[in-house]
Amino acid sequence: MDIETSIKQDMKSLGCDSDVKISLAYQLYIHLVDEKLMYDTEYCYNKDVDTLYVVARPRKNEKLNIYVPIRTYDDISVEFINKMQENLCTVESGHSINLAFIEGDSTIVIYSFTKGLVERPSSQKVTEYRKKEERRSYINSELMRHRSEILNDALNGGMVDDDDCQVLD
Repeated sequence: MDIETSIKQDMKSLGCDSDVKISLAYQLYIHLVDEKLMYDTEYCYNKDVDTLYVVARPRKNEKLNIYVPIRTYDDISVEFINKMQENLCTVESGHSINLAFIEGDSTIVIYSFTKGLVERPSSQKVTEYRKKEERRSYINSELMRHRSEILNDALNGGMVDDDDCQVLD
């Protein structure tokens, strides 16, 4: 029996019945062992999320990293990433998870996701923020444009009429 068959049978014995998941995990495992030369590389299965994944250390004394193999054309959502982090992250591995996107030609691209980062604001909040920034930019440009007059009035005790004042939100 060759090594590939042996590893794939071992992955199947962990509880994973999907040949696709086993194939992806095998490709990732070989990539991390042979190309990335990672330490303590092991494959694991979590039945709660039906996921076959790989854990490895990039360097001998670093913490374990979690690598989840994903096909490049699979839809990935923030909920999926959160679910993986909740079910796979441990005290030893920390709050990060690595999604390894695997293309049909065995190209592997790895992205890291860390739990606790700020979620993307809604489009309404972005619009409000842009308006606020535009207003701030306008005020700064007006202050710069009238800088010499403002400084001159400040140094000479200039008077400001109530009619010249405008309250800004």
